[in-house]
Amino acid sequence: MTAFNIEIDHNDQAITLTIIPKADYFKIVYLGDLLGAIKKQESDWILLKAEEIEPGELVPFKLTEKGYHLSLGVAEINQISGAIENHLK
Repeated sequence: MTAFNIEIDHNDQAITLTIIPKADYFKIVYLGDLLGAIKKQESDWILLKAEEIEPGELVPFKLTEKGYHLSLGVAEINQISGAIENHLK
């Protein structure tokens, strides 16, 4: 499966994320940097710990040029997992 883009709402702002499918999880990329990864475990989606993710050529995301911090909370994980499930249909 190839990478695909999704759009989510974060702090009342629409942002575009790139989803990179791996063998058993999905990398989440923002502005070319690795934001995190999630995987489906039974009917739930879980956020992986940093040490569980193979970064490859991506660097971990810190702050945008404007100092904007993006975090993956429950609301973001729910939006991302829903978009992934819709893409896989």
